[in-house]
Amino acid sequence: MRFEKSPSYFMEYVGLKAVCLLFRLLPYRAARALGRFSTGLAARFAPKRFKRNLQDIARAFPDKTPQQVHEIALNSWRNMGQVLAEFVKLSSFSKETFKKHVRVRGIEKLLKAQEEKTGGIIHIGHFTNWEAFGLATSVWGLDKAVLAQRVDNPYVDAETNRLRHIFGGRTFYSNHDANPFFSCARWLKRGKLIGILTDQNVVASELFMHFLGRPAAVSPITALLAIRLQVPVFPVVVTREHDRLVCTIEDPIYAPKEQNQEHIRAFVRQLTDIYESWIRQTPENWLWAHNRWKREEEGKRWFAQHPECKIP
Repeated sequence: MRFEKSPSYFMEYVGLKAVCLLFRLLPYRAARALGRFSTGLAARFAPKRFKRNLQDIARAFPDKTPQQVHEIALNSWRNMGQVLAEFVKLSSFSKETFKKHVRVRGIEKLLKAQEEKTGGIIHIGHFTNWEAFGLATSVWGLDKAVLAQRVDNPYVDAETNRLRHIFGGRTFYSNHDANPFFSCARWLKRGKLIGILTDQNVVASELFMHFLGRPAAVSPITALLAIRLQVPVFPVVVTREHDRLVCTIEDPIYAPKEQNQEHIRAFVRQLTDIYESWIRQTPENWLWAHNRWKREEEGKRWFAQHPECKIP
């Protein structure tokens, strides 16, 4: 029922297509500037969500002043518009033009994994511009898939998926596929790469972890796949350097060989720490608009029942 088509969803889609058309017509810099301005302005019309963002940032960074917290939140909202503008523009470029705007450091690591058919998991999240890296992998010749959550609006979901894979690739849905683990496992067994975004609230997971100091529900799928199939995990962070997006592929991390709860939790903790370090360096680049701690109270009760896991 959640993904049914409706007139309101169609109107949202028409509005999005109009915005995308405008971005396509504008020069790259102008489109990015308009994107930042638009979502920065939109923050004023979503006071409840913006207030929650302020509270989340203040709790994650108690040393920040109210002015600094406000600036981080506002720039995070501006980043959402810039992400959309960059995504639309980059997906319309030729591969040669694309490479003028996006740089990938360490691409040889993923190319080697593909050539040797070892398979691998790309550890990434909603940071700076994650969609740009998804496009870049195909531009640089990688055959990859992504595990993502389906957008409620089916028209918008289809359009996002079309742009996401305009240079190639495919999507597995974590909230649509009955068995996303097995779909991902089959893909990895073929020696291919899959990107998994790991920084959103997870509705069904029973695994809780401290994230930026607060209990949050986390998905164990990256750890389970890496341990079960013994494939490497490649952390990828996207930053901006002047007018360029820079995607840095870090050295691979290898999972424990034995699968048990202790090893799964330790490996999830290791991956979470990596992601936290990126956010703490440039918090304004993370998607604070998402309610990462939606199940915080449930997490507190879980930790009260498992005091041995209380230390972040």
